[in-house]
Amino acid sequence: MKLENNIAIVTGASQGIGKGIALGLAEAGADVAVNYHQNRDGAEAVANEILALDRRAIVVQADVSKRNDVDRMIRQTLSALGKIDILVNNAGLLVTGPIENLREEDWDRVIEVNLKGAFLCCQAVGRDMIEKKSGGSIINVASISGHIPEINSGAYTPSKAGVIGLTRLLAVEWAKYGIRVNALSPGPVMTPLQRKVYPTKKLLEARDKAIPMNRHGTPEEIARVAIFLASEDSSYITGEDIKVDGGSQASMFHLVRQLAEKSSL
Repeated sequence: MKLENNIAIVTGASQGIGKGIALGLAEAGADVAVNYHQNRDGAEAVANEILALDRRAIVVQADVSKRNDVDRMIRQTLSALGKIDILVNNAGLLVTGPIENLREEDWDRVIEVNLKGAFLCCQAVGRDMIEKKSGGSIINVASISGHIPEINSGAYTPSKAGVIGLTRLLAVEWAKYGIRVNALSPGPVMTPLQRKVYPTKKLLEARDKAIPMNRHGTPEEIARVAIFLASEDSSYITGEDIKVDGGSQASMFHLVRQLAEKSSL
């Protein structure tokens, strides 16, 4: 298996993309620390699925925006699993609404979780990798929203743009230590969060039509790219941002063409 004898931490792994990545890494051979903030039941269910794959798993509670929580998560992982080879910064938060109505506390909280959280986790794990001269792979889950603005996404779009910038900076600074740092930018993926943003079948179908592949992605499809970035298959890749979006960003005129075709019928 590609990731046998590797230890991974996946933040925000109790559901959605984080769950898919945690399970995917385990299927590829890694042992996994499953992080959660509030959804302990979800995290324990993910850990049990990993254990059923004959891999080791621990459940670690931490608010990634708090340094003390992050440091405790790293200590617990090292104590239980021995080392850290892979970090996946997936924990994220979205507060929707027009930017002119965005509350300062909502801006702060999204930036704290999405950007500061990625920084704190990268710094803590990076220090351990540098000290031990072990190298490793860090994967920051960004978003295509970090490249193109998503209307009514509040601080989410700026936070993900920051994650991409942080990824490139760390890749350049830490390449000499054998630490590869890459970003993974999903497009629309069918997760509990996406169902909240598009709560009706009609809205989901409309969103599908705006994607060139005419469907949402799945957490499993995101996980396969994370496995690639975590493994030696990507040994000469660092500082990159891989978009997994069904062609969403590649064709900005896709929806315009569909609307034009519809109006001509």
